[in-house]
Amino acid sequence: MATITPTLTLTANSSSHSSTPGPISTSLSISATTNLTVDAVEAKTLVFSGAGDEQRIFDGSAQDAGSEVAGTNGGFVYFKNATTSDLDIYIGIVADGGSATDLAADADAARLFTLKQNEFALLPYDYTMDIIADAEGAATLEYFLFNRG
Repeated sequence: MATITPTLTLTANSSSHSSTPGPISTSLSISATTNLTVDAVEAKTLVFSGAGDEQRIFDGSAQDAGSEVAGTNGGFVYFKNATTSDLDIYIGIVADGGSATDLAADADAARLFTLKQNEFALLPYDYTMDIIADAEGAATLEYFLFNRG
């Protein structure tokens, strides 16, 4: 088994700061660190051909030898929009075995979030559904799946 150590640090000035005001009336400094045990890593870069190029990133039933026990099996996913231009990438879910769909619509219930240029996310992932992605153009998504050990 191996260990990864993600650290999240959020800092902001107060809203009255003269050159770089923050979002609230007081300054903010939050940090959290934890050790996560993992046993395998999958790393890829996905380049979308353009709008309408929806793709399945992870098939939940195929991960971890098909074990889909929520809270036991699973892992941690890191996504980054590495596009050099201002194009959004949409991350969503479908039921296991479902089809990747267009995630660009504003009211799409399958879309979990949007990554703008240079934005990233780290989230836990139970292998009980499939993760899909879509982009508004020829965008680049980097991702890592760290399998929970």
